[in-house]
Amino acid sequence: MSVNFESAKSLAAKTGWPESRIRKLIASNQLRHVRIGRTVYLPEGAIDEFLETNMVEPRAVEAK
Repeated sequence: MSVNFESAKSLAAKTGWPESRIRKLIASNQLRHVRIGRTVYLPEGAIDEFLETNMVEPRAVEAK
């Protein structure tokens, strides 16, 4: 199994989100990650999984 990993810093640069937001999502275990020592790595696609899981679908508006 070969998985590409990226750092919180590179993910923040890629998404345009603050690095602190990425780190908070990691700390709350909302983003898939692996910790090796004190360094955290995120598998490629972790942010896509997070967004898909947390996407809110619009409700249909009922006609009056």
